Amino acid sequence: MTNSSIDENSFKRILRRNVALPLGVGVLSAVFFVTLIGYLLNVLGWVQHTDRVLNNASEGLKLSIDQETGFRGYLLSGDVRFLQPYEVAKPRIRAEMETLNELVADNPTQLDRLRSIAALQDEWTAFAQSAIVAKRDGGNYIDPVRDGRGKQLTDAIRAEYADFIAQEQRLRKERNDAASNTATITIGLFLLFTLLFSGALAIFGRRELMRLTDTYGAILKKQDDHNERLQAQAWLRNGQTQMAERLIGQQALPVLGRNMLEFLASHLGTVVGALYVREEHGNLRRVATYGFSREQENTEQSFYSAEGLVGQVAHDRRLLILDKLPADYLKVSSGLGDGAPLVVALLPITNDGDVNGVIELGFLRPLGERDGEFLQQVAPNIGASVEAARYRHRLQEILAETQQLNEELQVQQEELKTANEELEEQSRALKESQAHLETQQAELEQSNEQLSMQRDALDDRNNALREAQHQLEERAEELQRASRYKSEFLANMSHELRTPLNSSLILAKLLADNPKGNLDTEQVKFADSIYSAGNDLLNLINDILDISKVEAGKLDLRPENANVVRLAQSLETTFQPVAGEKQLGFSVEVADDVPRSLYTDRLRVEQILKNLLSNAIKFTEQGQVSMSVSRVDDGVAFAVRDSGIGIAKEQQAYIFEAFRQADGTTNRRFGGTGLGLSISRDLAALLGGSISVSSTPGEGSVFTLVLPLTYSPSEEDGVLPAAEPLPPVVRNVAPSVAQPAQNDVTPNVPTFADDRGMSVLGGRCVLVIEDEPQFAHILYDLAHELDYRCLVAHSAEDGLELATSHHPDAILLDMRLPDGSGLSVLQRLKENPGTRHIPVHVISVEDMAEAALHMGAVGYALKPATRDQLKGVFRKLEERLTQKMRRVLVVEDDKLQRDSIARLIGDDDIEIVAVEFGEQALEQLRHHIFDCMIIDLKLPDMQGDELLARMGSEEIRCFPPVIVYTGRNLTRAEEAELLKYSRSIIIKGARSPERLLDEVTLFLHMVESELSSERQSMLKTARSRDRVFEGRRLLLVDDDVRNIFALTSALEQKGAQVEIARNGREAIEKLEAVGDIDLVLMDVMMPEMDGYEATRRIRENPRWRKLPIIAVTAKAMKDDQDLCMKAGANDYLAKPIDLDRLFSLIRVWLPKLERI
Repeated sequence: MTNSSIDENSFKRILRRNVALPLGVGVLSAVFFVTLIGYLLNVLGWVQHTDRVLNNASEGLKLSIDQETGFRGYLLSGDVRFLQPYEVAKPRIRAEMETLNELVADNPTQLDRLRSIAALQDEWTAFAQSAIVAKRDGGNYIDPVRDGRGKQLTDAIRAEYADFIAQEQRLRKERNDAASNTATITIGLFLLFTLLFSGALAIFGRRELMRLTDTYGAILKKQDDHNERLQAQAWLRNGQTQMAERLIGQQALPVLGRNMLEFLASHLGTVVGALYVREEHGNLRRVATYGFSREQENTEQSFYSAEGLVGQVAHDRRLLILDKLPADYLKVSSGLGDGAPLVVALLPITNDGDVNGVIELGFLRPLGERDGEFLQQVAPNIGASVEAARYRHRLQEILAETQQLNEELQVQQEELKTANEELEEQSRALKESQAHLETQQAELEQSNEQLSMQRDALDDRNNALREAQHQLEERAEELQRASRYKSEFLANMSHELRTPLNSSLILAKLLADNPKGNLDTEQVKFADSIYSAGNDLLNLINDILDISKVEAGKLDLRPENANVVRLAQSLETTFQPVAGEKQLGFSVEVADDVPRSLYTDRLRVEQILKNLLSNAIKFTEQGQVSMSVSRVDDGVAFAVRDSGIGIAKEQQAYIFEAFRQADGTTNRRFGGTGLGLSISRDLAALLGGSISVSSTPGEGSVFTLVLPLTYSPSEEDGVLPAAEPLPPVVRNVAPSVAQPAQNDVTPNVPTFADDRGMSVLGGRCVLVIEDEPQFAHILYDLAHELDYRCLVAHSAEDGLELATSHHPDAILLDMRLPDGSGLSVLQRLKENPGTRHIPVHVISVEDMAEAALHMGAVGYALKPATRDQLKGVFRKLEERLTQKMRRVLVVEDDKLQRDSIARLIGDDDIEIVAVEFGEQALEQLRHHIFDCMIIDLKLPDMQGDELLARMGSEEIRCFPPVIVYTGRNLTRAEEAELLKYSRSIIIKGARSPERLLDEVTLFLHMVESELSSERQSMLKTARSRDRVFEGRRLLLVDDDVRNIFALTSALEQKGAQVEIARNGREAIEKLEAVGDIDLVLMDVMMPEMDGYEATRRIRENPRWRKLPIIAVTAKAMKDDQDLCMKAGANDYLAKPIDLDRLFSLIRVWLPKLERI
C-alpha cells in the first residue's frame, strides 16, 4: 500500500476513535445525569412534603397555645376580649388537623398520633367551655381549674405534638442522607469511568497522531524545497523582466549604464558599481558609475586588453567573484559611516559571442549561487543593450553629419538659384536702362544749360545767407554773454549787498535789544529804524533776484497740495493787524464750492497774494479791503478788492512792467520799487494762471488771480539753458550760480485732509512733521487705525505753529525738512515751555539718534521702516503717555546731596531711587527701567566714567538719559569721553540746581504749567542764562571785516570765545593751532580757498570728522544748501543772518556742557 492510503486509513481510525466513542460516552453521560437528577428531584419533593407537615404541626401547636392563653386571660380578668384568640383558634385547629391527616395519610403511625391529638383537643375544648360558661354565669370555675384537669390535657397535647414533629424531622433527615449518599457514590463512579476512558483514548490517539505528524512533516519539507526552487526561478525571471524594462528605449550609453547599475543596486543590494564598455581601439573605458564619490566619478578610468582584473575578466570571458578583500581595497561611505565591501564581482557582458564590456559590482554581503546565476543570465541582455546604444550613438552621429551636409547643399542651391535670378534681373535692367539713358542724355544736355544759369543765382543767395547767419550767431553770442554776465553780476551783487547788510542788521539788532541798558529810548528807536530799513533793503534785493530768475527761466517751483482755507486764514491773520493800524475794514471770504486744496507752489501763491494785499492796503486811505476766493471754470479765483485811489484805464496796461508805477513822478505820494506786480504776473504765468485788473479812479480796484486746480509744468518753464559761468571778475569765489534742474518739480501726490478741525471729538492727538506726503499719509492712516487724531505739517514752521496752537499729545518728526533741520525744530520745541513736555519720536533717513535722544526725543527710527516698526513707535508713545509713575535713579555718595536732589525733583508721580555705590546702581539697572539717571563722577567704589562704560558693555534693562552732576572741573579729554554717554554735564555751583531741574523736566516730559510756582521760577531763571555759549570756543571764517565785527560782538555777548580766519586756508591753519574749537561758522565765498573746499578738507582729517560746521552764504540760490551739505557741513544759514536762528543752530550742534 502507498503512504497516502496508509495515512488515509489511519486518519479514519483516529476519527472513529476520537469522535464516535466520545459521542457515545456523551449520550451515556446524559442518560446517567437525567436519571440522577430525577431521583434527586423526587427526594427533594418528599423533603418539601415533610417541611409542610412540620410547618402545619407547628402552626397547630401555636393555635393550641393561643387558645389556652386566651382562656386563662379571660378567667383571670373576666374581660371578654381575651376570648377572641380562643374563639379564632377553634375552627383553625380543626382545619389544621384535617390538612395534617391528608399529608400523613401514607404513615399510619402519624395518623394515630393525629387522632390522639384531636381527641385530647376536643376534651380540652369541652373543659374550657364549661369553665367559661361558669365564669360568665358567675358559677364556680375555680375548683375545676385547681383540679389540674386542664393542665394535664394541655401537657398531653404538647407531648403528642412534640412526638409528631420529632418523627417528621427524623424522616426528613433520613431522606436527605439517603439522597446525598446516593448522589455522591453515583457521581464518583461516573467520574472514575470517564477518567479511565479519556486516558485510554488520549494514549492511543497520541500514538496515531505522532505517526501522522512525522508523515506530514516529510511531505511539507518536500513541498518547501519545491517552493524555494520555484521562487528562485520566479526571482530570476522577474529580475530579467525588470532589467529588460529598465534597458528598453532609446537611451544614451551613460544613462543606460546608470539605469542598469541602479537596478542591480535595488535588486541585488550592491553598494558600488561601474560599467566599462569596449571602445573601437579595444580598451575598456568607464562610462557609468553608482555609489562613487565625486572625486572618483570625475576621474577618467580605462583598461587595455588583459590589463587589471577588468581586462582579465574580459579576456577570460567568465564571472569573477573576489572575497576576503584587503582593508584598503575600496571604501564605501554614507552619512552614518564608512566601511569596505566584503565581495566584489566582475561580470563580462557579451553580444553575439563578443565581449563588449565589463560590470564591476561591490557588495556588503556574501554572494549566493542565485546571485551568480542571475548575473550570468542578464549579461547577454545587458551586452545587447549596450551594443544597441553604441549603434544608436553612431547612427545619430552619421545622421547629424548627413543633415548638416543636406542643409549645406540646400543653402548652396538657394544661393545659386538666387544668383541666377539676380543675373537675369540685372541683364533685363541693363537693357532697359540703356534705352532710358539714351533718352536722358538728350534731356540732360538741354537742362545743363538751364542749371548753369540757376547755379550762378544760388551762389549769390548763399553768400547773402551766410553773411546774415554769421551776424545772427554773433548777436546770439552777445545775448548769451549778456545773460551770463547778468546772472554772474546778480549772484555777486547778491553777495556784495548781503554781506554789508548782514553786519548792519546784526549790529542794529544788538543795539535795538540794548542788552546792557546803556542806550536811551531815542537811541533804541534809531536802531529799530536802521534794522527796519535794512529789512526793506533785503526785500528789495530778494525782489530783484526773483525777477531776474523769472526772466532767466531759473526760478524753481515746488508744487504741493496747498489747503485753500488754511491759506486764506493765514493771510487774514497776517493782514488783519496791518489793516487795523490804518483803521481799514478787512475781510476774507471763501465760497462753499471752492475745492479743499490746490496742487501748486504754496509759497509763491502766498507771495503773489501778499503783494496784492499789501498794495491794496497801501493805496487805500479809508474804507474796506477784502479778499474773496471762488470757483471758476479754469480753477480758483482770488479777488482782492479795495476802495482806494484806483487806476486810470490808460495806466492799467503798464503797471505790470518792471520798475513802473501808476504814479512815477519824483513827488509821488506812494513809495515802492514797482517790481511787485511784475514779479506777481510772472509768477502767476509760471504757475499756469493769470492776473487781471479792473479799476475806476477814486472808487477802487479789483485784482484777480486765477490759478488752475493742478499745476502742470510746461516745456517753456525751463527752455532757457543754464549759462556757463565766466571766470570770476573781482575775486576767487565759489563755483558760479548753480542752475536748477529743468524738471525739478515734485510729482503729483494725493491730497488728504488731517484732523485739525476735529479737536472737539477729544481723544489722543499726534502731530506728524514730514515733508514726504506719501509717508505722511501712511502715518496718518496708521494713527487713525490706532484711534489717534492726526495733524500733518510738511515744513518746520508749520509744524511749530501747529504744536504751539493745538498742543498735541505726541509728535512724529522728520530730520530733513525743506525749511530747516529737524534738530532745530526739536530744539525750539524743547525751549518752549508750552511744548517742552510733548514726547517727540524721530523717524528719518539720517542717523542723528545720539543728538536727538540727548535733546529729549523719546525714540529714533530709521527709514525705510516696516509697518511693525511704525506700530512699535506708536506703542512707545502710548507707553510714555499712559505712564503714571516716572522713575529717576540718583547715584551720589553724599547723603546730603542725595536728599537735596530728591527734594528738588521729587513729586507725587516721580519715584526716586537713590544709591551710594556704582555697583548698587548697576544692580538697579539690571532689574528696573529708569526714565532718567543723575550721577556724580566721584563714587566710593568706582569713578562715574567707569560706571557709564560698564553700563554700555553689560546687560541692563535700558540705558536711560544720563545727567552728569559733578563738583570737579573737567578737562577736554574727560569731556569728550563723557559726551559719548551724556550730552548734559552740569558743574555743581551756586545756581546749578535750577539747571538740574531744567534737564530733569526735559527728560521726564513734565508739564511745566503743572509745577509749583517756585519750580517754575527756577526754570525761568535757568533759561534766562544762556550758559551753552560760556567757555565755548568758536571759529568764525569770513573775509568781510564788517561781518566779523558784527558776529564777534553778538557771540562774545553770549560768553563765547571767537577765533577768526579770513579764508579757508587760514581756517585749517587755525584748527591746527587751536585744539579746543567746538564749532565752525564757515562763509562760502572767500578768496584763496572758498568755504566748500575748506569744509571738504576739514572732513578729510579724522580729528575733525565730527566737528560741527555751519555754512553761511549770501547768494541764497536754490542749490546752495545742497552744495554745502555735500561738502560736509552740518547745517546751513543764509545771509543776512537772523541772530535768533543762529543762536538756535549753535545750541543744537554744541554739546550741553555748562560751566557754572
